[in-house]
Amino acid sequence: MRWNLLVFIGFLGFVYGQPYKLTGNWTGILTDSSQGFTKAFPVILQLKGVNGHATGIFRVETADGFSQYEVSGDYTSKKHFVLQSALKPLMQTKNMALNSFDFTFHFQDSSEYVTGIFHSLGCPFHQLNLYLERDDLAYTLEKNLLFSTTNVLAMAHRIQLGVPAKSKRLKELANFKFQPVYFAVDSYKIDSSYFSYLARLTRLLNSNSDLRLKIIGHTDADGSVEYNLELSKNRSNALFQHLQSLGISSDRMLFEFEGESQPVGSNDSELGKQRNRRVEFVFI
Repeated sequence: MRWNLLVFIGFLGFVYGQPYKLTGNWTGILTDSSQGFTKAFPVILQLKGVNGHATGIFRVETADGFSQYEVSGDYTSKKHFVLQSALKPLMQTKNMALNSFDFTFHFQDSSEYVTGIFHSLGCPFHQLNLYLERDDLAYTLEKNLLFSTTNVLAMAHRIQLGVPAKSKRLKELANFKFQPVYFAVDSYKIDSSYFSYLARLTRLLNSNSDLRLKIIGHTDADGSVEYNLELSKNRSNALFQHLQSLGISSDRMLFEFEGESQPVGSNDSELGKQRNRRVEFVFI
C-alpha cells in the first residue's frame, strides 16, 4: 500500500509538473463569495486556445436546469483575457434564465484557480464571483445535470478555507516530504519550532480529503521497555491531539507507538539517542 502511494505521488509530480495549458475542461462555481457563499451554482467551461484566440462552451446549472453558450475572446496572455458569450444560447432548459454574458478569465499562479466576475444583466447570476479549476474528466454537455449539490458545496467550502485548486493541491502532495518531530529527553512536549511544519501538514490533509495519516511514536533505549512504550504512546498522542486542534478529524488519523524497538540511530551515542526520540508520519 505504501509503495503504491509513493509511485502514485511520483506520477502526480510528473503529470502536474507540466506547463500551464489553456485548452481543456475547467469546472467550478458561480458564487457570492463576498457575502458568505450563500449562493453557489456549478459551471463548466470547455475551452480551446489557438494563435491568440480562445473559443469554447460555457455552461451553468441550477436545480431547475441548465444553459450553455458559445464563448470566445482574443488574448495576448493565456492567463488573463475576457470571454464574451454569443447572443443566444446553444441549449437552454425552459426554467433557466441566463442572458448573454461576459467574464474575465484570470489564472492565479498562487492558487491555480481561474477567477473572475460574471456579468449578465437581468439574470440572477449577474455580478457573482467565478471560480474555475482544471478538470481532466470527460463531460457530455448534452446531459441534463452534470454536477451534484454535494460537489458544489465542497468546492465552496474549500475556497472559504483558502485551499488551492486541485492542480495545485496535487503538486503540493507530490512535492511534500515528511520530517520527524524530535523530542527532548523523557518528554512528549512538542517543540514550537515544529508548529509551522505541522501547519503545512494540516493544510495538505485539508486539501486532500482522501488521505489519512498514521502517527508513530518512538523513544531511545534509556529506561525500561514498559516505560518507553508508554512514553512513545504519549508522544504519538501529543501529535494526534495537536493536529486535531488544527482541524484534522480524528477519524482521518491513527497513532501507533513502538517504544525503543525501532531505532534509527545508535543508542550508544547522544546523537543516536536524539534521532531515536521521535514521531514519524505515513500516509495511509
